[in-house]
Amino acid sequence: MDEERLKLFKNWLNEHNVIWDNVDIRPSILYKGFSVYSTSSQELPNIQIPTTLLMSNQSAKDSSTFVLPTFDILDQTDQHIDRETLILSLFLLHERSKGVQSHWYSYIQLLPNTFTTPLFHKENYVENTSVFYLTETMRQSMSEVWDLIDSSTFQLEDFLWAYTAITSRAFNLTELGTTLIPLADLANHVSFAHEANLYSMGINKETDRFVLKATDKKILDGEELCLKYNNELANWQLLLYYGFAIENNPCDSVLLELKMDSNDTYEMEMKKMLLLNLNEDLCVEHELKIIENEPIISENLLGTLRLIVMSNEELEQFNISNLNELLLSMVSVDNERRVLNKLSVSLNELKDISYTTTLEENLNRFQSNELNDDERYSLIYLIGQKQILDNAQRWIGNALSQLK
Repeated sequence: MDEERLKLFKNWLNEHNVIWDNVDIRPSILYKGFSVYSTSSQELPNIQIPTTLLMSNQSAKDSSTFVLPTFDILDQTDQHIDRETLILSLFLLHERSKGVQSHWYSYIQLLPNTFTTPLFHKENYVENTSVFYLTETMRQSMSEVWDLIDSSTFQLEDFLWAYTAITSRAFNLTELGTTLIPLADLANHVSFAHEANLYSMGINKETDRFVLKATDKKILDGEELCLKYNNELANWQLLLYYGFAIENNPCDSVLLELKMDSNDTYEMEMKKMLLLNLNEDLCVEHELKIIENEPIISENLLGTLRLIVMSNEELEQFNISNLNELLLSMVSVDNERRVLNKLSVSLNELKDISYTTTLEENLNRFQSNELNDDERYSLIYLIGQKQILDNAQRWIGNALSQLK
């Protein structure tokens, strides 16, 4: 079945004069679906795709059979989904419904039937983490969008499929905005520039083709061809939006939202909030990251906590003119001890609320041969989160010992 689908797609590329020199499409070694691979160690891959094969909002507007959503619907759904993604999702569903009559049939039939993002998980593998709640929020938002669209042709699950196909595969082009690009979207992404062996040149206006070129990285015959993500992404982002996670991801992070001191008077809390808003480096939302040669607890996080745990007497010493001092040094030994203790308590609370399993249990489960992709990627995410929290607690313990 996969061979037939792939043959149909390759024929479609050739019929429409797609250039894909020194490139082959094969079942992915690491992931479900298909990927692109080099076929030469001497000749560089060269991919050029006519813009007539690209699927964008312009394609939807030019279609004689697709009815664009009304401005009223677009206005009502703006808070949940951007207009380009909504229109392209609906257009993709429309083209899929046309079957072999669609210009993009050979491309659409090669798209995955389902995805490994948590939105499609049959079980909750991410426990009570931020990814779980972000997924639930996403599902609720898309449900509200679908209710407003009020389609009699498709179901919510169809819309979630199209929405995920767009958010996980589309390119953002200067000329066309959010765009599905057949063949190019088979190139998996890597987190760092030195790992990528392809890069996008965008649309060549002279040839009217979208172009992918080889980087300076040495490419071997049989090597998978990959692009770099626009940003360095943590595992929670990769899992939520793309359906996978990377072991020992150097960009991984834990989201942490600080709470104000419950013992503060109303006036103290208001002053602290005012000062937080006056300095862009001080905020209640932070990310814990393991970065080489840098402490896991950032100066911004420590500075924010120094303000949050201040007594009224300490608070009187600070205003907008000297707030930056909080980022450079402790207020006092007593204040710093309160900072570290509050942070430790916050991390323990986060751990208790977010996880129903231990790191050891996750590591043991990860060795199982019975894992499906949903659980495997979720475990990679969970293991990374818990390792970051453990490292942070060790850092706090060491910092506390130095205060004594």
